[in-house]
Amino acid sequence: MKSETLSLPRRAFLRASGLSLALPAMESLMGKTPPKPETSPATKRLVTIGTYLGFHTPSWFPREPGKNYTMSPVLKPLEPLRKDLSIFSGLDHRAPNGHKNWRNYMTGKGTPGISLDQIVAKEIGKTTRFDSLQLTCGNAGDGRMSYTREGIALPAIGRPSVVFGQLFETGSSKERTAYLLKSGKSVLDLVLDEAKTMKRQVSTRDADKLEEYFTSVREVEHKLQKDQQWLDVPTPEVKFNLPDFDPVAPDLSLECESLMYELMALALETDSTRVISLMVPGQGQVFTIKGEKLSAGYHGLSHHGNDPDKIAEFNRVGTEHVARFGQFLHLLKNKKDVTGKPLLESTAILYGSGMGNANTHNNSRLPVLLAGGGFKHGTHHAIDRDNSSDTTPLLGDLFLTVMQSMGLQEERFVKAKRNMNDYLL
Repeated sequence: MKSETLSLPRRAFLRASGLSLALPAMESLMGKTPPKPETSPATKRLVTIGTYLGFHTPSWFPREPGKNYTMSPVLKPLEPLRKDLSIFSGLDHRAPNGHKNWRNYMTGKGTPGISLDQIVAKEIGKTTRFDSLQLTCGNAGDGRMSYTREGIALPAIGRPSVVFGQLFETGSSKERTAYLLKSGKSVLDLVLDEAKTMKRQVSTRDADKLEEYFTSVREVEHKLQKDQQWLDVPTPEVKFNLPDFDPVAPDLSLECESLMYELMALALETDSTRVISLMVPGQGQVFTIKGEKLSAGYHGLSHHGNDPDKIAEFNRVGTEHVARFGQFLHLLKNKKDVTGKPLLESTAILYGSGMGNANTHNNSRLPVLLAGGGFKHGTHHAIDRDNSSDTTPLLGDLFLTVMQSMGLQEERFVKAKRNMNDYLL
């Protein structure tokens, strides 16, 4: 009998002496039409970016919904990229308000919990030198974006030279790293032994706290082990000229922001990591934009009290942030992945803020957009937040679509339990 005409039941077994052995998937078991090969996830990388002081949202959100919207004043630098991004209005996590609850932006809840980037990093960060990178510009102040499952904030690197050194270190710097890793491992073992002894001597509540501590230590241990595994793997060689000094002073944070975007693009291009978060800080710095010094500090402008002059200056800072973000998207459009396609096509970038209105410390109706990732873009999706229907999406539903497009089997993100596939796929 020819193999082309062989017909076997779909559930076929080899049976002998009471033992049943299931056969593997074979063409003969599937009929004449062979099964379609499994496709890899369309979205392979994730970048999350948050501005601590947010934006003047009436100047951020387009007035018209749909594809034929007019680009808003603050988002105007993104006009050439409108086919590569989707804008959302009316999304948030239904979480508490206030500066301290800015962290809800990526965690979705008012109590400490894991952030979106770290959920993804746990799944796709295993094959790269760095599970994830957490970056900022200079000193982030109170701003934090990335959290472990135990709600512990991950520190962000604010100096471009340090980021470059970690990504592309060579020679003597590797020898120094090897020494530090060896030293750190021995210290870690000592700390664990002492902590386990202490756990047997404390109250139940303190024992729970120590268990959280153990988890954090295990995270460090994992990182040390991974660093050791990658120590002998050559780092990529890149052409990049660092400035003579790190622009980490608060008044130079815009310059630092541009450098971080360039380094982020290099990190993705060299596949050093596939998950990056960037916190764009907001403090009392007084920016000079196009040669003109603003009348007040950035934080003061965010509390504009609806003063038109202060709003105008606050928008100038916001537009500068957006312009630098636009340059980052252009970098990803021009850089290619291993298949020769633009990195932007397979990199999802969430951009926005955990602050809906810095003037009143309101965290609803967050300014959010999604770029790249292979999604269907070009639309302003205006969500009716006041609609109490169960079908009204939350920001977490957007996160679910992003995670599912990366192959993660996530069906819930805090209060969100649907997704926004109908908007983007």
